[in-house]
Amino acid sequence: MKRKYIVGIVAIILISIIALVGTSFAVFTTTLRGNKKVTIKAGILEVNFSEGDAINLDNVAPLSDSKGQETTPYTFTITNTGNITAYYHVLLKEDAANTLANSYVKMKITGSNGYDSGIVKMGDYGSGTFEIISENELAVDGSVTYNLWIWLDENADNAAQGKIYQSKIVVESFDRPQPSTPSAAETLLAKANPEDLDYNTATVEQQKEMWTFSHPATEQTEALTDYRYIGADPNNYVSFNDELWRIIGVFTVDDGTGKKEQRLKIIRNESIDVNWDANNVNNWPTASLHDDLNAGDYWTNSLSAEAKEMIGDTLWYLGGSSTYNDVTATMFYDRERGTNVYSGRSTSWIGKVGLMYASDYGYATSGGATTNRNACLNKELYNWGSSSFSDCKNNDWLYDSSHIQWTLTSRTSHSNNVFYVNNAGYVTHFNANFTRGARPVVFLKSNITIASGNGSSSQPYVMETKFSVCDINEDGTTDEGDLMEMETAVRSGNTDGLPESCDFNDDGLFDYNDYSLLEDYLISIGK
Repeated sequence: MKRKYIVGIVAIILISIIALVGTSFAVFTTTLRGNKKVTIKAGILEVNFSEGDAINLDNVAPLSDSKGQETTPYTFTITNTGNITAYYHVLLKEDAANTLANSYVKMKITGSNGYDSGIVKMGDYGSGTFEIISENELAVDGSVTYNLWIWLDENADNAAQGKIYQSKIVVESFDRPQPSTPSAAETLLAKANPEDLDYNTATVEQQKEMWTFSHPATEQTEALTDYRYIGADPNNYVSFNDELWRIIGVFTVDDGTGKKEQRLKIIRNESIDVNWDANNVNNWPTASLHDDLNAGDYWTNSLSAEAKEMIGDTLWYLGGSSTYNDVTATMFYDRERGTNVYSGRSTSWIGKVGLMYASDYGYATSGGATTNRNACLNKELYNWGSSSFSDCKNNDWLYDSSHIQWTLTSRTSHSNNVFYVNNAGYVTHFNANFTRGARPVVFLKSNITIASGNGSSSQPYVMETKFSVCDINEDGTTDEGDLMEMETAVRSGNTDGLPESCDFNDDGLFDYNDYSLLEDYLISIGK
């Protein structure tokens, strides 16, 4: 008779639990915690409960631990449907009307993320509302599935007679400072190869990424390290200005005010046929091509507003070379950052759109099986056209057999000569007023991030800037109206309506720091 008596009691308990699965278990509670008014929007976490066959009522007697784990678990999945990292923990909230002590109830919970609680007496967690899974984080679009087994302890006795136990699952989300989004430069630098890695022994994946280059101090620069894509076809494609561009590399550059940052240097994939200077003078700040790229038709009509907002001012060095047939890539690099120019010419310039240097072309080679990279780097660029050194140009992604390409580098022994990359692969010089191909080059601002893509030609990197997507009033642009709305929200402390994209310094707060950053940005683009 005792066996039947216990079975009756258990039936009451488990029927209560089954009712809970159909109702209370389906309730999802989100609680916001933290200092910010709003950081996690409603709906960032979605919890789905799968009832399945529920708990098998054929064996409702007290169960051993092994039998308890053979019952059908309650399954629920937590999914991050938002656009920021979610932080959560899972609790059980016991019904205040419970009459059965939770010390009679056992449970086990496991997760697809590897979590395993082991077999635990419910009472060991506490009573009332208690945590059964400690704080976890869930990436954007991430999900985790948990299985929860609950059974009556095999040692339950007559003290459980007529008692009921009910509880519900609570998924509680936390307000936490979000991990800062790495800049595009930081993202690519994380994959850069060391300087001494032999290209021919590197993996295919490594060959697609940047190589490290160390340079001693020059007349105009301190010792610098930059990172460049090399080889015939690295993963340096980027969608910019609704066109295909290529990333030359990541460089430490001065914005013209003395502030130095690591920024992406990119070059248009296609050339524009144009003369360097219509007046045949090799002084870049007064050249007709300079004017067109920075204030003329190209700047006004060929660059989108979004593209212009991503381009930052840069201090460009305008040193040149008096010789042409004895200059290697490293020699060009040193002379471009030197002070040797034709009489009266500028040694530097602050602006937005320029051209590649002759050294950029030389450094972009990986060499080949016959002539390796070191041999190419030590060979005069004028002699790259030789069939003996075809490996140098043929494994250089900046080489274009269809176009002659102007560079920014001038021939300092002449008043009108500028270096260019011949379509045969060697570097030489000619009059500035002749028509050649020109590929615009810009340095992106340091706050640019990678939104998508892997850098391949089929999936180019897509860049974005946080400032350009802080559209508070949803009018399709970031402007003074958004700045005014941010000021009002920050002053009042009611920042509930501000989008996450307006948290510019990624500190998890909306405050005057964000307001100041947005104001500076709008001033910089003339809005």
